[in-house]
Amino acid sequence: MISLAIKNLSAELNRKIDRFSALYFQHSLPYVARCKATYIVAVVVTFVGYQFFNFSHIPRKLRHIPAVPFWPYMRSVISGTTSEARREMIYSVVSKSPSGVYLKPSRRGWSVGIVGPQAMRAVFLRKGMYTALDHTIASPDSIPHYYYYYFIDDFLKSRALATDKRLLSVRLIGNQNIFSLNGSPWKKHRMIANPAFHRHMPVRLFGNLCEKMMDKFESEGDGLSHVNVPALMQSNVGLRFTLDVIGQAGFGYDFESLQNPDNEKVHIYNSIMDGLKDPIYFFFPFLDKYFLWAFRGRRQQHLNCDTLHQLFNSVIDNKRRVLVEQKERNEDPEKDLLTLMLEAGEDDPSQALSVEELRENLTIFFIAGHDTTSSALSFALYLLAVNPDIQEKARREVIEVIGDGADIVYPTETEISQLKYVYMIIKETLRLCPPVESAGFRLPEEDTELAGTVIPKGVRLQADIFLAQHNPAVWKNPEEFRPERFAPRGEYEENTKIGLAWAPFGSGARQCIGMNFSLAEQRVVLAMLLRKFTWSLPENSIHKDHLVFAPGMGLLSAKDLYLNFSKRF
Repeated sequence: MISLAIKNLSAELNRKIDRFSALYFQHSLPYVARCKATYIVAVVVTFVGYQFFNFSHIPRKLRHIPAVPFWPYMRSVISGTTSEARREMIYSVVSKSPSGVYLKPSRRGWSVGIVGPQAMRAVFLRKGMYTALDHTIASPDSIPHYYYYYFIDDFLKSRALATDKRLLSVRLIGNQNIFSLNGSPWKKHRMIANPAFHRHMPVRLFGNLCEKMMDKFESEGDGLSHVNVPALMQSNVGLRFTLDVIGQAGFGYDFESLQNPDNEKVHIYNSIMDGLKDPIYFFFPFLDKYFLWAFRGRRQQHLNCDTLHQLFNSVIDNKRRVLVEQKERNEDPEKDLLTLMLEAGEDDPSQALSVEELRENLTIFFIAGHDTTSSALSFALYLLAVNPDIQEKARREVIEVIGDGADIVYPTETEISQLKYVYMIIKETLRLCPPVESAGFRLPEEDTELAGTVIPKGVRLQADIFLAQHNPAVWKNPEEFRPERFAPRGEYEENTKIGLAWAPFGSGARQCIGMNFSLAEQRVVLAMLLRKFTWSLPENSIHKDHLVFAPGMGLLSAKDLYLNFSKRF
């Protein structure tokens, strides 16, 4: 009886399975095939909706901190609004926070922005505030992906996306370089690179290349009238100038960019940088990770990264050949940055850098050496154009130190150190227009108090450099261009007593290693331009009332900035 019942039950079950299979294969599956696009769209919409929910929801533990309104902020990002509009939203919130601490949306949810000088100093400089990570960890792979952080100056810096090479930023710079590493690996890279940045600056090289740049400056485009400054400093002549500076001073390699106006390297590099500044991909990295197939232009930017890597690999190979030839001839020239990196493992193989580490460091130094310096010079030219009295005062100083005349003179290292007012102009320019808007994210390992505001463990912190340097609670008339702020016993020195209010290169142990290199380069270029030209802003300029920044995230640049130049001789 039991056996018969089991047989009957099995037969009935088989009949039901057959009916279900027929229904699925004859009706359901063809319907799904016909509506495939609808289902894909539904999955994408659901995924995006889930991401937006995570972004927009403020965790309970953070609700005591003033927050930027989410939807207006994100609308400004998606619509391509310039960063000025977003900063206005933040200013209205920061004004209600005595500590200069506030909440803002970021690419991985809500983060804490730091604007107040006391909190800024704590984030960059305070010791013992956070417990260091175990620096004996052998590999990032031994840490869960979503907990991958790295240590910076007694702070943990959030790097939850740093290992994912599906992202354009990681594909470009990687994570085995002086910018991304921490602990003992970072110290190794820093000690190797330090000698290249703590010696006499190559000011004659700066002057020689600046002369070539000025020749191109006059001969290309529309001449001296209606000069496109961002195109000069960033896209064309200026990029070729800084490319040659970094190539010769840092790598001992002549890219010959100034002699070759149709330089494919320039176009490839600009394409990548445009991609890095795109706010849509910045805030929604899952588009790079999962939907790259849908965006042809974005795919090309990823491929351009591979082309740039091939260029730097060829630079490394060329340098190896040159070093072998120099040893065969018993030559011992001054060592540039790439030579120091290549020779690091000669005495101790454990200190040698891999090909990947060498290439990533070249990429980091190239980006830092070009974009920040060229943007800073563009901003300085604009500010001097709209402040002709300051321009003329700077010119008088240059003539007093270097001399006047139609001939080209390269400033010496001693002479640029005497250009005190030009140096103040550069510092004030970097206060008003820091090329890098914000520092990297930090992550507290335990509950912490910043200037009276409690920051829970695990919440990401970010020092907002631009906002801190425009803080009306710290700087008098912060939107006014006043180089005298940086005079001895001036406003800057007074502000150092209350905290950190000026940090265009960061601060602390991880301050930009190329700071002095960039400042020397800017002084040489401005001195030579002031000696040869005068310049002004066209009457119909969009910058007539104030400097307009180009849309984008992270790195600042001027939008369609044109200036009228005139030769002095």
